[in-house]
Amino acid sequence: MRSYPSEHKEIVSQLLDGRFIIYPNPMFAVIQTQEDEYKEFFKESYGFDLNIDSEFAYLSSNEVTEKRTRDFTLFLAMLCRELDYSGKNFRDSIELATFDIADTEKLLRQSSKWEILEKTSIAEFDKFIGTWHTKNVLKRIGNQFKFTKAVKLFFEFAVNVANAKLKEQQAL
Repeated sequence: MRSYPSEHKEIVSQLLDGRFIIYPNPMFAVIQTQEDEYKEFFKESYGFDLNIDSEFAYLSSNEVTEKRTRDFTLFLAMLCRELDYSGKNFRDSIELATFDIADTEKLLRQSSKWEILEKTSIAEFDKFIGTWHTKNVLKRIGNQFKFTKAVKLFFEFAVNVANAKLKEQQAL
């Protein structure tokens, strides 16, 4: 019988719950040192791909369609848009700044694009922030939040979508 590290149940539980495991969490080091075993475990047991970045680990699957991820990507896009319009470097803000929850909700609700967000889970903003806090994409501290290193994945996704759209337009 295969021997698993003492953190195994917690690693599996967190990843299956859609959480990112982020460096310097000790579980991240366990995943890194047993990368091949964990990749095989998740693929064979659940059909999921274990993705390990230099700073975080998460599961993905081509079979899964998850609206929460779409909603978070919309939230990030709209927040970046509003920060840019207010003259702030949105990339630096997302990576370094702390955001007041009430002020951020107000900023988004005043956006000319709010009608897109109000049809998503973002409309219940405090609950939305709490959900992404439990997924380790945001770190909530009282009435404020910061983005974790996992936000990098959503930026990469947005760039890939934009590049695909540009290729479609160029092909026409």
